[in-house]
Amino acid sequence: MIQRVTISLEKELLEELKSMAKREKLSLSKFIAKSLEEYVIERKKKEAGRKLLRVRLSERELKDAFEELQKMRREERDL
Repeated sequence: MIQRVTISLEKELLEELKSMAKREKLSLSKFIAKSLEEYVIERKKKEAGRKLLRVRLSERELKDAFEELQKMRREERDL
């Protein structure tokens, strides 16, 4: 379900976002939504990677982290 939000941005950032959206032939709203989705996926992948790098992982934690990383990779391909 899509919800409307209001955000405040620096003028320079807003102009850059508008320019990038135009180059990709997307509305500003769609461009920002797409960018935020990509950002969230990257953050989740980093977190899953950090879980894998912990020295004392239980087998269950290792399996969960690996599954989360695989899920993020599938979602990224679907974008």
